Amino acid sequence: MASVDKIENHFLEQMKATGQYVNESLSEMDISEEILNSIPREVIIEHHLFPLRKENDILVLVTDTPQSLKQKAAIQRKLNIPIRLILASEENVRLGLMKFYGISKLTVVGMRKQKNVEVDMTPQKSKINAMLQAAASKKTSDIHILPTSGGVMVYFRINGHMTDMTSEFGFEASEAANITNLLKQMDESGNADISKSNMPNEGSFFISHGNEAIFVRMETLPIGNEGEWQKVDLRLLPQANAGTQAKKLEDIGYNDEDLAAIKSALFRNATGMFINSGPTGSGKTTSLYAQIHFVREVLGEEVHVITIDDPIEIREERFTQVQVRKAKNEDISLTDLKILSASLRSDPDIILYNEIRDKDGALVAMQASATGHKLFSTVHAADCIRTISRLLDLDVSKTTLLSELKMIISQRLVAKLCPYCSRPHKISKEEKEILTTEETQFLTGSNANLREHGSSEDIRNCPHCTHGSIGRTAIAEYVVFNMDIRDALLNQRSFKEIHTVLKANGYKTMWEKGLPLVKAGVIELSELIRVIGKEL
Repeated sequence: MASVDKIENHFLEQMKATGQYVNESLSEMDISEEILNSIPREVIIEHHLFPLRKENDILVLVTDTPQSLKQKAAIQRKLNIPIRLILASEENVRLGLMKFYGISKLTVVGMRKQKNVEVDMTPQKSKINAMLQAAASKKTSDIHILPTSGGVMVYFRINGHMTDMTSEFGFEASEAANITNLLKQMDESGNADISKSNMPNEGSFFISHGNEAIFVRMETLPIGNEGEWQKVDLRLLPQANAGTQAKKLEDIGYNDEDLAAIKSALFRNATGMFINSGPTGSGKTTSLYAQIHFVREVLGEEVHVITIDDPIEIREERFTQVQVRKAKNEDISLTDLKILSASLRSDPDIILYNEIRDKDGALVAMQASATGHKLFSTVHAADCIRTISRLLDLDVSKTTLLSELKMIISQRLVAKLCPYCSRPHKISKEEKEILTTEETQFLTGSNANLREHGSSEDIRNCPHCTHGSIGRTAIAEYVVFNMDIRDALLNQRSFKEIHTVLKANGYKTMWEKGLPLVKAGVIELSELIRVIGKEL
């Protein structure tokens, strides 16, 4: 006999497949008073119902449980009106009921659940959930929660820029400790510790936004002289839905020339190390997964991919994904190096190693690539030159390292200007001081279309963008290693010497790659300076 979970999951998938599922946020909808008043409060609480609209004489109701769908006839008799029932997520229904009815307690229903058991959603928890849903709607990458003496400040990082959301989602200063504890209680990793407020904490959990699963990674830092408060960062990482197409290299934002060179390097090298570098939040992991999926697509057959993650940020059921597990007892601590060593004995075709941090990690990574595997990894470094310098400084065999390195990509994510509310830009005095004469001539020459964010009013009234931007795109520099580069780098150590070697082989910096985007009005000059910058 099929389990209850399997029956309910199968039923849920059927509803989604037939379009009888609400993805839109109920709490953000415009529902008329007539519709809201069309159903008694006690029926709402008992059957988890949210009135959505009328279709002719039929009242369309949303519920979060398949059990209510089976009780349609009984509900219809109670309301004395024809109804149609459709599904939504539990969180979606609860947030809608909290906003429009102030209902925070519902009777639990379901095949295995007892009646008259109440699930409580406090106003603080409800506000946290509303904040998470709003952040997901705005494609927020990070939520920053900062306690101060005047209250708890809340900021969303949208398209790389911090946006103050305190007026909507802030809390009183007296609520700071409870807000942090509520977030720690949401942790599903088992790492967050409510009892330790004077030490950094980490954790993770999943939320649902419509039909989208979002992995939330949480980090806390004690602030103040005695660590009386904790600053919280929540990173939102949307996951591809089961059966949907994984992100492709074409989706990252590489220009045509770079895309062709990157694909060629991935295709022609059967083994070796492929490195992505950049700061936190630059899209390194997303790009690595896109590279691996390209290799799988080119081969035209399944390959065994092992990923070593801390934590697992992108769920891919076709890969063997192993989570690093830290423990005080070394014997039961599952370190990245233990996993990497074990992976080599597990018949992998491709290994994704989360980050090369030190000599030991570099040695095992080189061993993996030297024994017939493609090894993908990341290094925290500002650009390709610093990535090479850092790898060469790991006190490993320079000859072996250079022989195994096949490609390094360093990238940043920059916000794209909205073409509707942006306006023409004139290069400022401060910007001219940064640009060379040739760069100024390039940006002001024929076909130049420099643009900047529009006025606050234009941005506020624009229906096409979020705070003047329409998402982000990658600007990347890369090095594809050949014999000339390897031989030249064997005896080079300084940044200047490495730069000279790379430039002789056609290397272009991220700054150079970004200038054409500024000229075309795709990104703002100030954005290029802020995110990538220019060194003398």
